[in-house]
Amino acid sequence: MSTIGQPERRLHERYSLAPMYSDVTVQRVENLSTDRLSGHAYDISESGVRIELDEALEVGQGVALQLSLPGQDTPMFVAADVVWVNDELDDPGPRRMALRFTDFLIETERDRLLAYLGNAVSKRAA
Repeated sequence: MSTIGQPERRLHERYSLAPMYSDVTVQRVENLSTDRLSGHAYDISESGVRIELDEALEVGQGVALQLSLPGQDTPMFVAADVVWVNDELDDPGPRRMALRFTDFLIETERDRLLAYLGNAVSKRAA
């Protein structure tokens, strides 16, 4: 997936995460009872996150996301939609993809994310 020459579509600044400390668990909305995929987050913003999973999700697919942020004691729970997935040529191993947050499943989670980003715990991503 090449982004050269494409206009910037992000609404919010992204911050890098240390993948080894940023675990994610994803469940497809249509299959919440059984299907759990584990991976890592690489960067995050107020409106979404870039993750890596062993299995690619489909663009437009709704997911329930459990996200562990470095330095945080409890994970965040967020509903999200898949907005892009790197193709197999770009990602022959684990697949990178971006998720856009659609709903924070616990009322205070959005405030917690904004506080985390505001504390500059993470560095700005390119």
